[in-house]
Amino acid sequence: MTLSGILALESRPPAVSVVIPTYNRATVLVAAVESVLSQTWKDYELIVVDDGSTDDTRARLDVYMHAIRYVYQPNAGVSAAQNKGIALARGTWVSILASDDLWVPTKLETQLRTLARLGDEFGACFTDCSYVGDARLNQSMFERAGFAPEDEFGECCDALRFSVQTFPAACVQSLLIRRSLLEEIGGFDERIGVAEDADLIFRLCLKTKVCFVAERLVMIDASPSLPRLTDLIARKSDQVFSWYEYRYNKWLALSGYGPELRREIWTQLRQLYCDWIISSLYRFGIREVLAKWRKLRRLGVTDQAICATLCRRATEKFERIVRRLVS
Repeated sequence: MTLSGILALESRPPAVSVVIPTYNRATVLVAAVESVLSQTWKDYELIVVDDGSTDDTRARLDVYMHAIRYVYQPNAGVSAAQNKGIALARGTWVSILASDDLWVPTKLETQLRTLARLGDEFGACFTDCSYVGDARLNQSMFERAGFAPEDEFGECCDALRFSVQTFPAACVQSLLIRRSLLEEIGGFDERIGVAEDADLIFRLCLKTKVCFVAERLVMIDASPSLPRLTDLIARKSDQVFSWYEYRYNKWLALSGYGPELRREIWTQLRQLYCDWIISSLYRFGIREVLAKWRKLRRLGVTDQAICATLCRRATEKFERIVRRLVS
């Protein structure tokens, strides 16, 4: 091959851009990188966005610099890091891998083959996932979500509904998305600090058909000892509640989906305010309790219904405590 031919080949955009955002994950990042480098589909670029790590992330990646594009930025959060990777991507498709998770070697090849079979109407494809590091999580992501397709692959007609569930059927680690669609919807919302992928998937499903592959092609690290962003959810801070409130109101302001799903989102927003009231009561935050109570009333929930919900929740918690004590 001539020099001009080699240069033309090297300048050709890859089919897939893989983005790994990372922050102080040096101990697990290398395994994630190697799971991408081990893919049977080779027409890809790998972009690692270091979101201000203070550990030895950069040093551990030295041996891989010939095979990756490494970008460092001051810490700005996972959404900003993912958006940075998307902005740098040159591929037709984009797939994002969390730095503590792994891909099965056939992940990209299987998804691209599925998309080729189904046609250009499909702008995204997701796969099933398994959980590792926690023996209690012996179900796959599809099983936890109640998603039980009869075929090995196909269209997910209920993608929107599955995206708003407590246990969704898809996550960003399992998705392969057309880059033009990501750009059209504006990427990740950097105002959301946790579960930002649920918001992106919801907006994505309003724009395109979505297909699935019923194979566990992603391994999600659920090790209890590994700190992660989702730990923030368990803390039930005002900041976390605010992120969820913003997300639900954002979804309700969008069009393109039916009344049944809209009612489900309203229900989740009302539940959020009840959770917020209970959390505020524990902290004796009377002003916060009254503020969220007024928001529930504006949603059409009566004082009697609010009281009944709070009493029921208190009774359920008391029963759980008693069961633990006597077991």
